[in-house]
Amino acid sequence: MSDLIYIEYISRRPGVGLHEFHTVVSGGQTGWAGGYADDVAVLSVGRSWRMGPEPEYLQVWYTRDAGLERIDFWEETFRSGDADAFEEPFRLAARIDRAGCYDPLVEPVIGSRGRYYAEWFEPTEGATAEDLAASLRGRTERQPECELNLACLRIGHLGPDPRGLAVWGLERWADAEGIARAGTAPGDPLRVVAASLYADFGSEQL
Repeated sequence: MSDLIYIEYISRRPGVGLHEFHTVVSGGQTGWAGGYADDVAVLSVGRSWRMGPEPEYLQVWYTRDAGLERIDFWEETFRSGDADAFEEPFRLAARIDRAGCYDPLVEPVIGSRGRYYAEWFEPTEGATAEDLAASLRGRTERQPECELNLACLRIGHLGPDPRGLAVWGLERWADAEGIARAGTAPGDPLRVVAASLYADFGSEQL
C-alpha cells in the first residue's frame, strides 16, 4: 500500500481578523493532529512577501500506509461529531478552497526551519516517479543549505494543476536564491510552472 499526502489550500474568510484567523486555524489543525496521530502535519504555512499563487495558506498532511480509504475514515469522523470542537470554529474563520491527494516522491520531513521555498511543477512526457525523485534529490544535494521537506505528485486528477509540488525548508530567505536561480535544465524530468515563498503559519509576511 502506498502512503498518502493530502494538501488543503486554505484562505481567510472575509471580515475575519488576522489574529482570530491564526488562533482558530492553529487550534483546529493542532486539535486534529493531537487526536488523530496517524495524520502527520508536515507543513502548516502561509504565503509570504506575496510570492506565489493563491490561496495563501497550505496545510500538508502525511498518512503512512494509507490510500484514499483514509478519506472514508475522515468522513466517518466528521459525521460522528467527534471533530466538532475544533472543526466548527475553523469553518467560521477559514475556507478550504481546494484540496488534493498526492503520492509522495520522497519521504516527507516535517518543516522546522520557519521559511520555505516551493515549486509547482509538471512532469515531462515519459517521466517516472523515480525520475522526479532523483531530480529533486539532486538539486537538494547541490544546495545543502536547503532541506527538502516535501516532494509529491498528484493522484490522477484529484487536485488542482499543476500536478507536482516540492517544498524546501530555509534558514534564511537568501538560501532560496541558489535553488531558484538554478531551476531546471533541458532533459530534466520536470518543468517548473510557478514558485512560492512560505513561512510557518502565523509568521507569514502579508
